[in-house]
Amino acid sequence: MRLTRRQALGGGAAALVGMVGVGYGRYAVGDEFEEHVASTFGVSLDRARSLIDTARRGLTGRGEYEAVAAAFLASTTFPGRHLLPRGTREHAVRVFVNEAMPHSATNLLYLGYVEGDVSDLRCRGLIRS
Repeated sequence: MRLTRRQALGGGAAALVGMVGVGYGRYAVGDEFEEHVASTFGVSLDRARSLIDTARRGLTGRGEYEAVAAAFLASTTFPGRHLLPRGTREHAVRVFVNEAMPHSATNLLYLGYVEGDVSDLRCRGLIRS
């Protein structure tokens, strides 16, 4: 059987989509995404979960969080971090970080000046223990 160019391109595109789906699909199972955020930001897994929850609460539109998280993931993992333009990667990371740390209290938590969860911060970040 002889393959036409269109069939070859279609088969190649389907294989590529399948490989990308398998490669990125692992982040939907268990704590893979949380672990990726923790290693990317250099924080504990609990702190990463807290930051992700903050981002999820801030992005309330239908599919909004999923789109921002997917763009962050594509920009910080192979092959996206090597193939996507720098401006696109930086924008995706900036949007995710801005949602995960929307105010100065979460910045203090991230920097380690205060302990606890992002949701339980008050003015105590202004006083060092």
